Amino acid sequence: MSSIFASFLALVAICGGALVGLWLAPKLPEHHLSGETGSAVSVAMAVVGTLAALVLGLMVNSASASFSARTAAIETLASDIIKLNRALLRYGPETADIRDALGTYARNKADEISRVSSEADDVGITTLHELESIADAVLRLEPKTDRERSIQARATSLIENMTDARWTLVEKSRMVMPAPFLEMLVAWLSLLFASFGLFAPRNATVIAFLLLGATAIAGCVFIILELGSPSQGLIRPSADPIYRVIKELQITTTRSVHAPA
Repeated sequence: MSSIFASFLALVAICGGALVGLWLAPKLPEHHLSGETGSAVSVAMAVVGTLAALVLGLMVNSASASFSARTAAIETLASDIIKLNRALLRYGPETADIRDALGTYARNKADEISRVSSEADDVGITTLHELESIADAVLRLEPKTDRERSIQARATSLIENMTDARWTLVEKSRMVMPAPFLEMLVAWLSLLFASFGLFAPRNATVIAFLLLGATAIAGCVFIILELGSPSQGLIRPSADPIYRVIKELQITTTRSVHAPA
């Protein structure tokens, strides 16, 4: 279910609760709408409203943490790519093919991150194989000096960090939110708005602000689902850090090619 469709359903359900309250009010006996009854209902709904606010806050925090973790993983991956390229460049000209493969990996990874993923099993297998091939190529190097052995160890460590960042991107690609959990939250909010409609005056101003309030909550649900599914929704972490690294790799390659022998 897309975040737009889910938030629209939440809007319909919450507005439906308010309309039920407005429709039910004139049909109840007068003593059911007395001040004492209104106070009792308000106290009960205050508890429901507090619970709903707490749950919404926790959901926003969880979704934001997932989005931030994915953004940090992209920045870490970009940083490690440029560090690995510099390490391979320092090793010597025999790493030229590895650096070319690293540039290809960076371009494919940036395109993969920018692409909207709709497949549940899309975990970037192609770029994973490319990264593993780079790791194998680094391990096949035959260092002859302590300096070269140190650079090889450094390159291997950077590749391990890139692999960790890659798995973070996979794990944070979508937030697992059980449908019954979201349905219960929307039910609480619908009940809350039904109580608003039950005791509110029946005029255009009240209806307009109930609609605006329901729209605001639906917008919050939309943001939660978008931040929690950064690889699928409209709001996604930017791959600009990796694209900037690609430009740097191209500049570095050009300089190394034109460098005097």
